[in-house]
Amino acid sequence: MRAHNSRRALRLASGLVAAGLALTAAPHALAADSGDGSHGMRLTSAQAKKLTDRLQVDLYGQNTTGTDKSDPAEVVGTSDGSQPDASAKAAAPQAATTDAAAHVTMTPTSSVEGVKGSGATMPADSKTGDYFTLHSFGHVARSAADGTEQWTRSATSLYADWGVKPLRAWDTELYPPLVQMGYNAVSPFTPTSDQGYGIGDLSGDGVPDVVFSASVGENPPTGVRIPGTTMTSGTIVTVLDGKTGKTVWSKFYSYATTVQVVDGALLVGTVPRLNDGASLSETAQLTGTRFSYADGKLSESSTWTYDTEEIQPATWGAIQDLGDGKVAVSWDLRKTEGTAARGRTLVLDTNDGSVVWQADSALYSRQMRLDAGRNQIVAVEQADTSDELRYEVAAYDLADGRRTTLDSRVNVLPTALAVGDLTGNSKAEYAVSESSLTPEQFVGASTVRVLDGSDPETALWQHTTKRAAGNTSDAPVTWRLDVVNKKLVAAAQDDTEIGTAANSGGRYASLTVFTGKGKVSWQTKGATASPTFQDIFKDKSGRHIRVVDGDQNVRTYAFKDGKEQHLTPLQASMAYAKGIDVDGDKKDDLVGGGTAHGVWAYSGTSLLNGKPKKLWQATLPGSVHRIETADVTGDKRPEIVVAADSAVVVLDSRTGKVLKTIDGGGQFVRSVTLADVNGDKKADILVPTDALRAYTGDGQALWSYAAPESAGDVLFSDASTGDGKVYVQYTSVKSIDMDAPVMRAVQLDAKTGAEGWSIEPKAPASAVDGKLRGGLLDRAVFASPEIPYADGHAVVYTWIAWAPLGANGADTLIPYNVTEIRDGRTGEMLHRTYTGGLWTHGNYFEGDGSLMQAGAASVRSFLPGGDDRTLFLVPDSRSGGWLTAPGGQKVVVTGVQGGVYLWDPSLLDGEHPYPDALGKSPSISAGRNFATADFDGDGVDEVVSLNFDDRGVDTAADLIGGRYLISNDSTPNMVTLKLS
Repeated sequence: MRAHNSRRALRLASGLVAAGLALTAAPHALAADSGDGSHGMRLTSAQAKKLTDRLQVDLYGQNTTGTDKSDPAEVVGTSDGSQPDASAKAAAPQAATTDAAAHVTMTPTSSVEGVKGSGATMPADSKTGDYFTLHSFGHVARSAADGTEQWTRSATSLYADWGVKPLRAWDTELYPPLVQMGYNAVSPFTPTSDQGYGIGDLSGDGVPDVVFSASVGENPPTGVRIPGTTMTSGTIVTVLDGKTGKTVWSKFYSYATTVQVVDGALLVGTVPRLNDGASLSETAQLTGTRFSYADGKLSESSTWTYDTEEIQPATWGAIQDLGDGKVAVSWDLRKTEGTAARGRTLVLDTNDGSVVWQADSALYSRQMRLDAGRNQIVAVEQADTSDELRYEVAAYDLADGRRTTLDSRVNVLPTALAVGDLTGNSKAEYAVSESSLTPEQFVGASTVRVLDGSDPETALWQHTTKRAAGNTSDAPVTWRLDVVNKKLVAAAQDDTEIGTAANSGGRYASLTVFTGKGKVSWQTKGATASPTFQDIFKDKSGRHIRVVDGDQNVRTYAFKDGKEQHLTPLQASMAYAKGIDVDGDKKDDLVGGGTAHGVWAYSGTSLLNGKPKKLWQATLPGSVHRIETADVTGDKRPEIVVAADSAVVVLDSRTGKVLKTIDGGGQFVRSVTLADVNGDKKADILVPTDALRAYTGDGQALWSYAAPESAGDVLFSDASTGDGKVYVQYTSVKSIDMDAPVMRAVQLDAKTGAEGWSIEPKAPASAVDGKLRGGLLDRAVFASPEIPYADGHAVVYTWIAWAPLGANGADTLIPYNVTEIRDGRTGEMLHRTYTGGLWTHGNYFEGDGSLMQAGAASVRSFLPGGDDRTLFLVPDSRSGGWLTAPGGQKVVVTGVQGGVYLWDPSLLDGEHPYPDALGKSPSISAGRNFATADFDGDGVDEVVSLNFDDRGVDTAADLIGGRYLISNDSTPNMVTLKLS
């Protein structure tokens, strides 16, 4: 999708700067009723912009709140599949080699697209419990109540239907479309809308169809080619058939923020000022279209238009179905130097768009709900922040539009509104959520207030959520309220562990059900809820709440008591996979997993023939951070062993059935190593967390090795085995932040776990203060007879040190990886060297009589006698290994930012840096990891480009005192590549 150039390398380098960042917390400003004449605070344009940028749900994964971008141990950047450009390569000496391997062509044969972004569910069939899922990055699906997928539409397939193509000649992929979802608490004049999608039967078949507006070519602003227009960005409103998922209608608009189905008509509200390419004479309009259906397509049968006649910044506030062919709509006119702020509320006839009545307000209309019992529309209206931080709850009489102020609040921002009976008196109460600001313009607290519908100035009860300890940013905001069955349901953010990898990007949320009297009936918090979307539905088994959590799992809770009734993982980013024969055809198939709490198995031959066939999927207790395969049960067939956040799970490879779950005891389970440690000819399971524990395949504990109590809290690295020994290292928790962290390189007896030796590593002479700052966790230890030291008994350990950069005599300090090679028998240190900056280590692997290391933009070879060679590469490689190419040739394969590359092993001496690749995949923007397997049994490996384990790698870094956050705007794909 993006050309291979140098932006990525520059971004990573710029992250390695030493500095500090601190914010101070202040008491939150108390909200007050404005009936006493008090005036709310005013915001400058700069203050309003900061708040506007911040106070909205992070629908597109760009939030890095709580990270210190100046800390050299915290890498924060973006990854868009772009690579270092050819400038470094052009400056390097080049030479032809006479024994070069043959060029290899890598041809994509299939792509499996994963879901990404925030997800919402909508009911598809109340009788069967079927539901739709819609994601902010343009993925739509229909599933049965048990999670079985009935149809799915990827972003790529939508682009194909729309006919949208890349604008730039070098682009081979498109950034995903961005569905209009979410809500901005500060300004209505942003490209977010909580009414940019919906459902309704437009085809007349009795099945609700899915409608949504999605922006294309705009974020990032690369531009696209759109049929029928010269504009290179905008929105496409689409209708998908609810039965089949097929596109039955779509249309381009300069910018459509509001899309709803009301009384059988599709209402579309346009805001042309949100598109710089729109004609300056285009006005904000609302259209109502009715359709006829034939031959699988919708045709427009009638359309009416309501025109605001405003070319100034105007946006749509809300749409509310009133029944009986009437709809309430509102639109807002932005305050400028020559224009006063205004909100206009209207009731329209849905048949012809004629205005029944209209009423104006000096406040912006944000949300509307119907109070049928009192024959009025209830609205939340908000002042322009340059006038006053204030909102009102207002009522509009259904008959004539007469406006009444029900309640007024200052120094708070309204975020959600619900109307419904909470007291059982048959009349509705009004629930409003609001957020109050500190003097520094951070949200200090959020409050849900329930107002007496007959006396709205009276609050029946309220519930306030303040910032968690250590949170110097915004308190959790409540973004959604629903009144159902005399209970109030609230979806909100959760700032527990804010600023850590566990809650990066707003992963945590809360789902709370209140009784009508304001008591918490039940609540779930953490990575188990959605901050803004909740689907409350009823079927034959009762009432339920369905959400899509931050790990891309659909969770269903019992409405009554919050019991989790079902969890369905959605295939999202796939970071890990292994080749294994699943279906018994004696050819490799593929099992993989990533963000969601699941593992998926695909037929290998189907990945080659372009029609991926899912063999099974399994549900796990957490996200996938490692997959290994071996016979751990003794049945002569390999099992699949998965590190899944909180546990290790053993799966039957033929069926995906969970054979055993080994609980991690509350620790982060990020890795497993499989090896026969007890000599029974079955692989055992080594699990590194706060100790190194060995288990049999059926979960029986064999032994456990922990650091001495005096060491304090420690973390163990991945383990490696050889010579009847287990090698591992441990380091203090948050070691990078400590003055004197504890760390040891350890050798253990494989059968008993008894300590053979334990050695404190020493820092290189040039390290700052002569200290090491801890040890890496991921793939940091490696034992192999191919390591050319200690007569084939060597083992590698990897530590961290601060040292001078060394360029032009500069004394700038940066963190480095330190590689040690030790005699595995005695622990004697045989060789030590720096191997790149912190977080650049990928993995060690065997060479031909050498040790090899894949890392950032390089492959290193460690030869005997301290002869270390570094081959610098473009693009930016991250992990490596060997594969069998056509003709039986062995070549080096590296996963890179944006795909997979192959390299001639004869170049590994490093004498000719930046060589031409032996083979390379087309640009795969979300690619980084890879897997190899022989899917057709011809003896030649295929390669599967995988994605990156964002949270897993970040969590491992966070545990030792750093961070690693690399955002990627691209659609996650699992791409199979055939070599020829």
